[in-house]
Formats: sequence, C-alpha cells, structure tokens
Amino acid sequence: MMTSTAPRITARIDVQTQDLLKEAAQLAGISSINSFVLQAALKEAKAIIAQEQTIQLSQEASLRLMDALNNPPEPNPKLRQLFQTNFDEVNVYER
Repeated sequence: MMTSTAPRITARIDVQTQDLLKEAAQLAGISSINSFVLQAALKEAKAIIAQEQTIQLSQEASLRLMDALNNPPEPNPKLRQLFQTNFDEVNVYER
C-alpha cells in the first residue's frame, strides 16, 4: 500500500535565526517554528498576491477614472478609420 506524503519545504538557517524564529513563535503563541514560518510565509504570499491584483487610487484619481469611463471622448478620425478597417476585414456578426 502506497502512502502519500505532503510536499515539504526545508531551509538551512543559522543558530541566531533559529533562536529569533523560536522566540517569535513563542510570543505569538505558536507551538512550533515550522508552524510559525508557514503562517508567516502564507501571510506574506497572500499580501504580495493581493498587492499585485489591486490598484489603489486616491479619491480624486478614482473620480477622474469614473468620469472618463462614464463620459468617454468622441473617437477621433484616425480611430474611426481603424474601426472601419477592422470591421471591413472581419464580420463580427457572422456565425
């Protein structure tokens, strides 16, 4: 019978780093350094992903963005020509 094991992450650290992590884990009420490191890594990973997926705007910038989206400018002649060229080449309504 085969047993499956969970993936592992290992790291070699110096004694000072181990002592620091152990103290921090104890202060946080976490029973092991492994659990502490895992929780810290997950927290940081989630923060990095959230930061990359979020655009933060000031109130003024968000109002300008909403105004631009709600009131787009009229297309200029070059844009109209581009639209016409593309729509002549591809019939978007053809199935």
